[in-house]
Amino acid sequence: MIRNVICMSVLLCTIAAALTSFGMVPERVHAAATEEQSEYAELDRYIESAMKKYNIPGAALGVVEKDSPLYIKGYGSADSKHTAITPQTPFILGSTSKSMTALAVMQLVDEGKVELDAPVQRYLPDFSVSDPNDSAAITVRHLLNQTSGIPKSAGLLLPSRKITLEQYPATQKATKLTEPVGSAFQYSNVNYDVLGALVQAVSGEPYGDYMKNHIFDPLEMEHTYVSKAAAAKAGLSDGYQPLFGWMVATNPKERPANVPSGYIKSSAEDMAHYLMAQMNKGAYAGKKLVTDQSAALMHGEQGALVDEDVFYGMGWIKQGNTIMHDGTAENFQSNLWIDGNTGIVLLLNSNDTFIPASAILMEGVQHILKGQAPSDEDPPIKAINWTIRILAVLILLFIIRSVYILLAWSRVYKPKRMSITLHFISIGLFHSILPIALILLPALTNSSWKLLFAFVPGMTHLMFVASIVLLACGTARLVLLFRSLSLRTHSLYS
Repeated sequence: MIRNVICMSVLLCTIAAALTSFGMVPERVHAAATEEQSEYAELDRYIESAMKKYNIPGAALGVVEKDSPLYIKGYGSADSKHTAITPQTPFILGSTSKSMTALAVMQLVDEGKVELDAPVQRYLPDFSVSDPNDSAAITVRHLLNQTSGIPKSAGLLLPSRKITLEQYPATQKATKLTEPVGSAFQYSNVNYDVLGALVQAVSGEPYGDYMKNHIFDPLEMEHTYVSKAAAAKAGLSDGYQPLFGWMVATNPKERPANVPSGYIKSSAEDMAHYLMAQMNKGAYAGKKLVTDQSAALMHGEQGALVDEDVFYGMGWIKQGNTIMHDGTAENFQSNLWIDGNTGIVLLLNSNDTFIPASAILMEGVQHILKGQAPSDEDPPIKAINWTIRILAVLILLFIIRSVYILLAWSRVYKPKRMSITLHFISIGLFHSILPIALILLPALTNSSWKLLFAFVPGMTHLMFVASIVLLACGTARLVLLFRSLSLRTHSLYS
């Protein structure tokens, strides 16, 4: 997470001339863009080159000052029809959605409707974890600061699409805390999905309506949505994931309960407005969304210690004078970064689990903005992709071989001690231990096959199917082996 967060600091400066046609950039910004035209052109060349290198179909970048956007631009395509990415194209944000949910909560705090140190159960009576005492002890602040004790693994258990946001807090009854309440930072999506339900319960408005009425509309975020269907009507970009190394469009179904923590949809233009509000302590175009005190708390004041000089505020990570956060959905990435008078938003419509493209692009842009050359130390992308493809072919060949041995058993089986021993070794190792280990691996690593299918499609599907097939082939082969040995023994004594 932190590595991707640092990525945010790099990709800000690609966008001013394009905004002129939308009437967004004041004259003085046009002048700034002219003065720095060569720098922006260099950024454009770098991003377009990096997109090609890392197989990223589309991206959008925004660079802002406190008072105005500097450069906002879209790159590449939003879909297979080659629809151009524009500053208004919506992307799924991932975990940068959390700061928006935190903003909504802090608005309710400012209005006196929510107390930060009140137990969550005051507002959501159905919320509970496995221990009743822990359930009663968790406060609103604990959820915001990610110090509730709820483990990261709980947030990786993707809820059913049928579970509503209202129902979600009651689904955590089996969740066991891995740290005492309030004692340590543990990043978990659960915290912010519960907060989304709290916003809905306290305000009396559906979460999506509240966000639109109290955040999106005041910030003139005209292309930002909670609903995926609404975003799709407004030109939501397709999202892409690698399938055995080839980038393809995927369309995961929306899980309503996860929207507050990671599935708000927005554009580079709208996120530029959002950054400007954050940089001005919650103020935008004469409107004040939260108090200065609430803005400071969100940005890391009194935040949870993550690492040396790194604090988690409320949807933001603070490191020195910089606040930032990254976001990853199945097939999208986003980065937000603010340092002094400069804010940056980067949106990508792809996500490759094996290649940290957003981190690399962000670092490259950062170097360019500092007048430095981007690093030429790239991950071995082709080697990674071809390794995945070769491994997939080997798995398929081994499955075919295993099935062939079953079908041709009468020809394959030889009643010799060495052959029998090799059959037992093969069954025990490749058709028992290995597939069982693969089936259990997600559970042993606090993950799930559902999560792996969502974020690493193709290869994980193949590995799961291979495990089942190899286990079945091993069982059938063991039956055939014992039957053959039994017939051989019977023939010896008859």
